[in-house]
Amino acid sequence: MKPCLMPATLLAAATLAARGGSPAAAQIDGLATIRKGCPQGFANAGWKYDRYKDLPSLDAHQRMPVADLEGPGIIRHIHTTRHAPAELFARGIVLEIWFDDAQEPAVLCPLADFFGDGCNGASMNFTTPLIECAPWSYNSYFPMPFAKRARVFLRNDTARDTGNYSYVEWERLPAWDPSQGYFHATYARKRFQLTTASCETFLALAGSGHLVGRQFSVITDEPAFRDFNDVMEGNNEIDVDGRERALDYLGTEDSFTFSWGFREPFAGLRAGMPYVRLGARNELSIYRFHDHMPIRFDAALTWRINWQFESGLLARAAALRTTAEQGGGWVDYATVHYWYQDSPGGYQHEPLPEPALRGNVLPATDRELAGLLSAMPADPEPRIGFATAADLQRVRVVNAWPKTHPFWIDVPQPTGGHPGNPNPGRTGILGVHAASAVLPAYVLAKVTPPAAGKKHVRLVVSGDPYEAPNQSDFVVGVGVAEAGRIRWLGEQVIAAGTPPDPGNWRTVDYELPAAIAGPVGIVIKVAYGGAVAGMNEEAFLDEIGIMED
Repeated sequence: MKPCLMPATLLAAATLAARGGSPAAAQIDGLATIRKGCPQGFANAGWKYDRYKDLPSLDAHQRMPVADLEGPGIIRHIHTTRHAPAELFARGIVLEIWFDDAQEPAVLCPLADFFGDGCNGASMNFTTPLIECAPWSYNSYFPMPFAKRARVFLRNDTARDTGNYSYVEWERLPAWDPSQGYFHATYARKRFQLTTASCETFLALAGSGHLVGRQFSVITDEPAFRDFNDVMEGNNEIDVDGRERALDYLGTEDSFTFSWGFREPFAGLRAGMPYVRLGARNELSIYRFHDHMPIRFDAALTWRINWQFESGLLARAAALRTTAEQGGGWVDYATVHYWYQDSPGGYQHEPLPEPALRGNVLPATDRELAGLLSAMPADPEPRIGFATAADLQRVRVVNAWPKTHPFWIDVPQPTGGHPGNPNPGRTGILGVHAASAVLPAYVLAKVTPPAAGKKHVRLVVSGDPYEAPNQSDFVVGVGVAEAGRIRWLGEQVIAAGTPPDPGNWRTVDYELPAAIAGPVGIVIKVAYGGAVAGMNEEAFLDEIGIMED
C-alpha cells in the first residue's frame, strides 16, 4: 500500500483554501482522486442519549469539548445544532477554536453570528460554500489547517441546559506546509450615534494573512434612519500595510455587493441578506465572502466605515446633531470577521458581555436613560394618569415589544388574548411589554414635584389576570435621574393575581432622595422575571408620579 501522501490536487486544495482561494472549487477539482491509507477523523459531542452515554453535554455555565485533534491536520466540516429559544441561546452559546499551543483562541464568537444567523438568530435558511444556516442546524466548511493541535469547544454562558449534537470531520495532513494560514474569526459589538462626524474602525489586524469574509447584524430604531437611510452609506476604507484606502468601497451596501440600500432578502454564494426588516425599527443581517480574491496583508489591515463625506448626511448635519444631543441617532452593529493568519493565536478578541446584554439591541445604559430624561421637557404636573390616549405623549417608552406596544386602554375588558387586559377597577391605562427576555422596556417621565413635604415616587401597576391565570408575573424597577446617572430605588415582582379583582392593582412606592430637587426624571423598568418567568410578562400602568407623604 502506498503511504498516505496527499495528491497534488488535494494538497493544492488545502493550500488554496488556507491561502484564501475558492475551497469549493479546489475540493471539487480533486474529488475523483483515489487516496489509499489516508486516515480521516471524526469527533462527536453533545448527544449522550443513545450509544455514547459519556459524551459531554451543553449544560448551563459549562464549556463542552467538541474535538481535540492531533496534527498536522485540517478540519473540513463543523456541524452543530440551532437552539431554541433563539433570544436566549443564539448569543448565549459561544464557539471557541484553539490551534497549536496558542494562548488565545483563534475563533471566539457567539454561535449564531459565526454561522450568519444574524440579529440574534433571526436569519432565514441559506447555504454558501463556507457557512450554512440549515433547518435547525449550522454547518461550517471553512478549511482549518493546524500543525500540532486543534481544539473545538461550545460554551454555554446561560443559566439553562440545552440539548445539542455537534461533530467535527477532519483529515490528517502528510506534513505541515508553513505557507498555510490559521483560520480566525472574531465577534465585536459597536453602538454609536451616527452623525456627520462618524468614522468607526471595525477591524484592525497585525501580522500576515488575508481577510475572507464578514457578517454584520445592524439595528436602529432612529426615525431619521428609517429603511436604513444614511446607515447604508459610509465609505468602507481598508488600509493595507500602511497604504491608506488601498480599497475604498463607496457605500456599505456596495461593499456587500448590493445597490441602492438594503431592500429584500437574498441568499447568494458569496453575498447575502438573509434577514431584513424595514420600517420604524430596522433590522438587517448581511454577509460577504472574498474567497474569489481575498484581501491580503503582509503586516497590517484596518477596516473602517467613514460617513464624513456623505452629501446626504452633510445636508442634514444640523438636524442629526440635534437628534444626537437629544439622545437619539443610535445604530447597533454586531460583526463577525473571518480571516487566515500566519500565527495560530495572538489576536485579542473583544470581551463578550453578559448573555443578557447580547440581544438584538443592547439594553439602554443608565447614562443613556439619564440623557433621554434630560432632553425631555418637564411635565407641569407631579402625576401622569393616562386619562386619555394623548397622555402617552407625556412619557417616552424605550425597547417595548415591537408592533403592539406601547398601547392605551380606556376601560379594561374582561377578556384575555393579545395585547391583553389588566385587572378591573381602573381606567386610562398604559400597556407595556419588554422587547424580549433579555431586553427590558423603560417608561420615562419627567414631572414637577409638589413644593413641600417629604416626597415619594409612586407607580400603580397591574398584570394581566386573564390570559394565563396564576402564571402572569414580571419585574418592575423604579429609578430617578441624578447627576447624569440613574439612582435605582428598588425593584419588585408584580403578580397579576387571580381571579381578576380591583384589589390586585399594586402600588409601588419609594421615598424620593432629599438631594434630588427640581423636575424629577423617573424611570420605570419592565422586565421578564418572577416565579413563572417567560409567561405573559405584561405591565399595565395606571399612574406614575411624585406624591407628598
